[in-house]
Amino acid sequence: MNHKNICIEGVIGVGKTSLSSLLSERFSARTVLESVEENPFLSKFYEDRTAFAFQTQLWFLLSRYRQITDEMIQQNLFHEVVISDYLFAKDRIFATINLDDNELALYDSIAKLLEARVVKPDLVIYLQASTDVLMKRIHKRSRPYEAAMDRKYIESLNEAYNHFFFHYTDSALLIINTSELDFVANDGDLEEIIGQIRQTRSGINYYQPLRREDRMKIAGGDNQKQ
Repeated sequence: MNHKNICIEGVIGVGKTSLSSLLSERFSARTVLESVEENPFLSKFYEDRTAFAFQTQLWFLLSRYRQITDEMIQQNLFHEVVISDYLFAKDRIFATINLDDNELALYDSIAKLLEARVVKPDLVIYLQASTDVLMKRIHKRSRPYEAAMDRKYIESLNEAYNHFFFHYTDSALLIINTSELDFVANDGDLEEIIGQIRQTRSGINYYQPLRREDRMKIAGGDNQKQ
């Protein structure tokens, strides 16, 4: 493994945590998972985003900072591979969408102080999916605090994420469209992703899988040849 510090990113429901766990098992890496459900403001935020946006956002910012800095100290001590399911810098995506101008100005002043001390990852894997696919995955996992999440909010996040990573240059970036992938249930899909990770070096890298039907046809043709 060429990369020692890998972050997996994407919109809610895309499969960040699942892929982080699968890759950590494969590469014998330590997993750093975001403490989403520990946020005491989150359920209230989904009920009334305007009233609870700042408290929710600030809790996430400080929690992510503490967790990342603690893990990086451990990594320096033991030289392990670390795979996390979030990127510290992406926190501002949510802040931009959810905070008003005054709240965002205060948030930025705090975030800039913290970000200066955060070690950047070697590789960021950005998992993309269509809004329709994301909504299906969110519904399938049935988390109580996500019950009030609406399609318009997910769509706005999808657009914001795409804009953010279109301009991202802080580390090697692998963008994977997962709309046609199911790396949790399908070992072949997981192997495709691992193959892409092994090939990624620097700059921006894209992986756009064929439709599942087309990949099955190709696999069937290969089997017939054998």
